[in-house]
Amino acid sequence: MRRNFTLISGTILIILLTGCSAVQKASFEADADAKTLTVPVNKALVYIVRPNPLGLAVRFNVSCDGTYIGATGGQRFIYTYQDPGRHEIVSKAENTAKLDIELAAGEVYYIEQIPRLGFIMARNKLSLLDETKGKEKLGACTLSAENVAK
Repeated sequence: MRRNFTLISGTILIILLTGCSAVQKASFEADADAKTLTVPVNKALVYIVRPNPLGLAVRFNVSCDGTYIGATGGQRFIYTYQDPGRHEIVSKAENTAKLDIELAAGEVYYIEQIPRLGFIMARNKLSLLDETKGKEKLGACTLSAENVAK
């Protein structure tokens, strides 16, 4: 009985350690630059923010239309430039959250990743924010070192 408990505990620990890897911060300069970007006339700028520290070490991998754009951890954000039109933002944790969004050229969008307790690691939900809330929550985050856009 004790051996089974040890085996199960060890297995769960391995799953947690391999499923969770902290997302590092980008440099102070990169963070400051990313928060003051100008939007090109023919593109939209999308910030994906995760201000909540719940599941701090659990990485949420994010893609847009199937192309990887970065990963967030607790209190991290990423950004991407996208062409105007309809896009699907996908965030993967224990579950897969999706948000369909219509982007306009020259506009800035803020999407919040909302972590929730999961069975083994954090789950997530995506929510579109207005500009005021978006800027507020962006200010509470630091740029992820795993942001693909440079």
